[in-house]
Parts: sequence; structure tokens; C-alpha cells
Amino acid sequence: MRAFAAVAAILAFTSAAAAATDEHCIVPDSLVDPQASLPRASFAVQRTQRLDILVISGSPSQIGSAKGLRSYPAFFEAALHDRLPGVEIRIVVRAAPRRSVMEVQPLLAGLLAEVKPSLVIWQGGTAEAYRGIDAYGFGQSLLTGVSTVNQGGADVVLINMQYSPRTEVLIDSAAYNENMRWVAETLDVPIFNRYGVMWYWSESGAFNLTALKNDGLFEQIHLCLGRLLADFVVRAALLSNYKGTETR
Repeated sequence: MRAFAAVAAILAFTSAAAAATDEHCIVPDSLVDPQASLPRASFAVQRTQRLDILVISGSPSQIGSAKGLRSYPAFFEAALHDRLPGVEIRIVVRAAPRRSVMEVQPLLAGLLAEVKPSLVIWQGGTAEAYRGIDAYGFGQSLLTGVSTVNQGGADVVLINMQYSPRTEVLIDSAAYNENMRWVAETLDVPIFNRYGVMWYWSESGAFNLTALKNDGLFEQIHLCLGRLLADFVVRAALLSNYKGTETR
């Protein structure tokens, strides 16, 4: 895994990162380069032309309840349809607002039995940071949870917390991001560096993350995140050249 702190030293853009068509979405490839694979997701697509995805989130906005605005799972699904022609994509979002990884962990077996995903997208760190939960304990709970998902037959993509210059001074994001990175490296699972991506957008001026009013910014950011995440998953599953069943 490449630490997001290296972002400041990287200036070049790549075509892989530019796959999201809006120029504001572009980030250095190092931020969205999967450092682990998704063999179960790849197998599901190649053999069944189907990809069932479970998104575990601590934010109510992920189920569209934030003032009716679309969030990244909707854009993620649309982008996957574009990138994987002929594949049936099903995304199920389970939001547990302000619940920690430790509180979500006991629910995993039931969620896996209910959704039967081949891929789990798991956000973490935000609830813990705001509630002051021990960062090491967060990492240990996440480690156990990811192991449970893998043993249940699904791949995992971890997503770290969002970056916001307005809240950065209030929470210790680094400790939680580092523990998530440690889990990803220990269990060889990909981590989508949302924090690093949004930090880059803020520093480069692509998006004004200090804005207090919504003038379309929320959906613009989530559109980019959804597209970048779709590219990330396709690359990690080694499906970049997938053309669909009709051409194989």
C-alpha cells in the first residue's frame, strides 16, 4: 500500500485516473492504484456475469436520505454498468449512522447471509474519530471484520474517511487512516484512499471543500468518487479488458 502522504510529491496524471470524464475528477494514479486484487469478484463476473456488492456505511447519506441528493453508490453502480457490459450489477447499501466498526462487526454474518455478495465495500473511521474511539481498537475490530467477510466468500475494498479542511482540526484522522492501511496490508485487501483523493482535490483547487452551502458540490464530489471507485474495482478485479459475453 502507498501512503497518502506521498501525494504532495506526485504531479503526473495518468489515463487510468482520468477515466472519470469530468476533469475535476482527475487525480494522480498513485491515489487510485489498487495494491491488492479482488479474485472473488473477478470470478463472479467471469463465470456468472453477475456482481453482487454490499456497501457498509456509517453515513445516512449513502442511502439517499441527505436532502434527496445522490451519493457515490448510485454513481458507482452506473459507472460499473458502463465498464462491465452485459454484467448484472446489484448494489445493496446498509447504513449504520454513527455506528463504529466494533458495533457493525457482529452484524456481518447476517449481512453476508442476506445479501450474498462477492464484494463488500466497507467505509470506516469517521464514527470512531468523532466519538473518540481508540484507533488501535478500531484497527483490531476491522481486522476481525475483514477476515469474517473473506471467510464468508466475499472480497473487501476498504474506504477510509472523507477529508474536510473544516473538520480536520477537530479529529485525529491520521491514526484511523493508518490503522486501516495496516489492516489492508496485513490481509492483502485493496484500500480506496478517499481521504487522499479529497485532500488532493482540496489542495489543487478542483473542489472547494470549505464551502458551507450546497451548490451542487455534494453530487459533483460523489459523482467523481463513484467513477473513481468503479475504475478502482475493475482494475483490482483484473477486468479492465472485459468486453461482455457477446464478444467472447
